Amino acid sequence: MNRLTSYLRRWGLWLRLRDSLAWSAWGLVAGLALALTLALAARIWPLLTQRPLLLITAALALSATPGGMVAAWLRPRSRYQLARTLDLRLGLAERLTTALEIDRRKLRAAPAMAAAQRADTLSAMSRVDIRAALPLQIPRRASLAALALALVLTASLLLPNPQEGVLAQRRALRQALEEQTEQLETLREEIEQSGALTPQERAALLEALEEAIAALQEGNITPEEAVAVLANTERALSALQDPDAATLRAGLERAAAEMSDSALTQDIADLLAQGNYAAAAAALASFAGEKGQALTREEELELAEQLAQAAQALADSNPELAEQLAQAAQAIQQGDIAQARQLIRQAAGQLAGAGQRVERQQAVEGALNALQEGREQVAQAGGQPAAGGQLAGPGQQGGQGQGQTGGQQAGPGQQINPGHSEDSGTGAPYDSVYVPVRVGDEGIKLNIGRSGEDGLPVGDTPIPLPAGGLAGVPYQEVYAVYAGQAYAALESSYIPLGMRQYVRDYFSSLEP
Repeated sequence: MNRLTSYLRRWGLWLRLRDSLAWSAWGLVAGLALALTLALAARIWPLLTQRPLLLITAALALSATPGGMVAAWLRPRSRYQLARTLDLRLGLAERLTTALEIDRRKLRAAPAMAAAQRADTLSAMSRVDIRAALPLQIPRRASLAALALALVLTASLLLPNPQEGVLAQRRALRQALEEQTEQLETLREEIEQSGALTPQERAALLEALEEAIAALQEGNITPEEAVAVLANTERALSALQDPDAATLRAGLERAAAEMSDSALTQDIADLLAQGNYAAAAAALASFAGEKGQALTREEELELAEQLAQAAQALADSNPELAEQLAQAAQAIQQGDIAQARQLIRQAAGQLAGAGQRVERQQAVEGALNALQEGREQVAQAGGQPAAGGQLAGPGQQGGQGQGQTGGQQAGPGQQINPGHSEDSGTGAPYDSVYVPVRVGDEGIKLNIGRSGEDGLPVGDTPIPLPAGGLAGVPYQEVYAVYAGQAYAALESSYIPLGMRQYVRDYFSSLEP
């Protein structure tokens, strides 16, 4: 049985080599089938973007090929199974199986018959060329299947995937949420360090921001939920607004302009213009102090004049502060310096209080603006229509839904019917806009179309320029100035998000 065992060992190795080649081909087919399944699933559900999908499908296809080869070598196979396989594939009519059964005494045979059977088996085996009988080749069906799967897989990977937009939207949403979380955390730190807020206001702001940050950091939050969280936080903070703070700020700015033309009050004016109200109040209070060089009578009268001008500027926005400044100016003019100092100290306190109100409002507006911008960005990243749309500057076309003129310029006396023709609030069409132009230095020729008596012009008659100082500013210039101011106001101060669109639509409809 030594020769029989040697044949079985050598032929078994060749058979495993041949099977490993076939199994590697079928492994490639299996890998391509798995990769195609994943690629098709990625076109139905938003699973993977194109780049990681390519890497995973390539890994599946390439790893399955050597996997099939290794499996062919690791597959257990007994000598009896090997003998049956070789008998079947080499057409040995069960000679090898019979010889092994006789050897294992599973089949009883006379010694002479057993020896004859073994001799016949060895003779038949010696005539077999194993390499020619079982050549190394890749199964045809495996090749065709792999080719077909590879073509379909390539097409599914290269054709546009409708889920790419969904995945890109999810990435944009995650990025927007991360950015908004960082901005809110920065805003929280600024509010914690702000000295303009009362403890109650600071606590309310911080609580609202903490809730918003915690909600945005949830891993499964949807765009609708994120927008709702920011909107609720914005509504909660809106209750902290001071409706008179803007008027106070405008009055302080006017007072700064009035006091800027004197060296005595230049520092106060600069500090007010910079928004450093506490320092401006301290500078005003320094006139009521006991230290420093005494003012001459001329300087006292000049100071009285500046205080009186500031009082007039503040009369509408802060009557109490205006009254104290006016009384202080009157006291200086009357020579009652002691009374003037007391009134100046009181006015400085009022100024500091007004400045704190303005600073608190600025802090609240900063938080509201951050929340509003975050709401717009999250809505856009989540594919929702952002309330407020895209902001278009003067002379630029707005975003979707904005008014457009179709690229046509209106001639003299023509009217423009804007593309956005409905009022966002009422649905009523906007009125057409008349667009005049500035005439040239020599006038323009106009066919009046009339002939008559009493010296009426006939035919083409030049129209003279209007008298100096009566010519109007071209509409394009007027529009640019006012639209620029409106857009700057939209960006610099808090305006409820639903109201911003009215301003944008209005100026878009008027765009020349």
